[in-house]
Amino acid sequence: MNAFKVSWINIPEFGSEECTAIGRGLSNTFSLTLFDDGTGIDENANQPLNPANPIGNNAVPFDLQEGPTDSRFTREPNTGVIVGCPPRPNGSGIINFEYCRMDLLGAPDNNHQVITGYSIGNLDPLNPPGLCEINMSKAAASAETNPFGLLPDTNGQTANICANCCIGEGTEPTLFELFNEGVRAGTGSGGEVTFASADFDLRFEGNDTVLCSSTRQRDLNHGHVCLFGIGCAPPANPTCQTVVASPFVTTPTTTGLVNALCAVQLNVVGCGFFPNEVTTICQGFQTETGIPLQRPGKTVTTAATLACDTNGDGIAESTVALVNVTPVSCNLVRGTAAVLASSPGTAFPDTCCGGAGTVTVTTTFTAGDNNAFGPFTRTVACSIALGTRAPLVFSVTPSDGNCALPTQDLLISGACFCINGVANVTSVRFIDKANPANVITVGLNPSPSGQVKPLTCQLLDVEVNFTSANAGKTFLVFAIGPNGTSRNLTTAVAGAPAGCPLGNEQGVQVTFTCSSSTGPGPGPAPEVAVVTGCHLDRQETGQFFLDVTGTGIKAGATATVGGVTPKKIKVIEVAPGTTNPTKLRLVKKVCNGLPGNVVITNPGAAASQPFNCTERCATQ
Repeated sequence: MNAFKVSWINIPEFGSEECTAIGRGLSNTFSLTLFDDGTGIDENANQPLNPANPIGNNAVPFDLQEGPTDSRFTREPNTGVIVGCPPRPNGSGIINFEYCRMDLLGAPDNNHQVITGYSIGNLDPLNPPGLCEINMSKAAASAETNPFGLLPDTNGQTANICANCCIGEGTEPTLFELFNEGVRAGTGSGGEVTFASADFDLRFEGNDTVLCSSTRQRDLNHGHVCLFGIGCAPPANPTCQTVVASPFVTTPTTTGLVNALCAVQLNVVGCGFFPNEVTTICQGFQTETGIPLQRPGKTVTTAATLACDTNGDGIAESTVALVNVTPVSCNLVRGTAAVLASSPGTAFPDTCCGGAGTVTVTTTFTAGDNNAFGPFTRTVACSIALGTRAPLVFSVTPSDGNCALPTQDLLISGACFCINGVANVTSVRFIDKANPANVITVGLNPSPSGQVKPLTCQLLDVEVNFTSANAGKTFLVFAIGPNGTSRNLTTAVAGAPAGCPLGNEQGVQVTFTCSSSTGPGPGPAPEVAVVTGCHLDRQETGQFFLDVTGTGIKAGATATVGGVTPKKIKVIEVAPGTTNPTKLRLVKKVCNGLPGNVVITNPGAAASQPFNCTERCATQ
């Protein structure tokens, strides 16, 4: 069991040994059990491991593991997950008191005062009283019935963290109760009788605590007190077993958490989580000194983030902070992936196309007299499968046109059009908003309906033949791929969170409208440039420049980087046989806009779709 127990049986009060021996004096029976410091690597081990004989005795080296390594299993009630946790956390210093017959009064004179608890010693004498006493019997009873959170009978000084119903959480330099308010029996000068009243209330309770407690005693007896104690380092980090998403809803063609409509609640299931606390030291305490000593103690807060690593390279493409992070118990922390300000229909940035997710829970302890270690944090990370995202469609340019023309050349912007180099769009579909049976589908291969030409993972070039028969009609635009169809809702999905917007993730319905006129227009609109890449480099002088590549760029085109216009634009490469640039070099001021969107505007044409350039100028 890795613990040792010391018992005191029929121990007399000091100075009354002879009386107790013949059965007429005060007698006390209690025991103290000291446990090891929990699971983990043995700090005192200095022998190498012998894998052939890792039994752990004094003759051969052992596996260096200490403490009870067998977990105790329970079913977390909110998620139904079975969780296995060690009975004693690493670094704990559990102390267990058991009381039987205790003939102690706890009176104020020096021979009868009693103190129960622990102290690390060597505390600052200039900070009296450091921590004030707690009510041991009431705190112990509270810890047994309320195993997680600030204990109401500790003057707001400490909490319980589910560790065997023990008082404290491993930061308190001392926890104690001084019993010195009892009254000894006696007679007065006029013959009046004073009955003894006990302040000490740690005794065997029997089957009825009330009957076993003196009527003149302030609190009921309690026979068992467990203290979490304190180790040489802050409490161990929690451990995580799994992350379970609360029920969520996706569009009919998609699955996976990353495609969830609006906010999603995540449940982190594991062991050793800490409650949020705002503690107070010596709350209302002035009995001994007559002077209020109340002051703030440590605060404990919990935060969580959700990181998305689509390509599995260990570098997150996006990280969002969860909101409403709440430690429910030592086995469960809950948080919500809230909707984004720019995309109120989803909790996931458009840079997250699914894959592996990591939820990181961080608990922060501030300083205080009830925190012997000063400020510190405890952290645990747990993985969660996000699924694979369907394509996201943000806009179509232009959004209307003369469908009597043979072809409409459209640019569709969005995200996740390809994932890890694999195409995530196989076709684009246009559905008549007034008549869903009227559908035009365009694939990757040329057809009478048109063709989809992927340009980047955020941009599609779509040639589509609407024909004059569709004049005046408005079409909803969808991108379709192996992981489902892009979102463009016209009606709410059953079970979706209240207030979840229609349209796409940004709450916008993406449509293309055929103009009512069927005659040919005045001519094709000026071609819109398409930015396909960017690369930052330095000249020999040390001056930064940004090379931007693209298609459809015309002579005389202008450019901006993050809204900043560069001082010079040089044509570096042109399309063969033309004067149309394919690479522009932007010189000076580009660092002011990086990282940021690169936009190229041809003369007389609309601006290109923004291209997110993640290059960054070195500061040294």
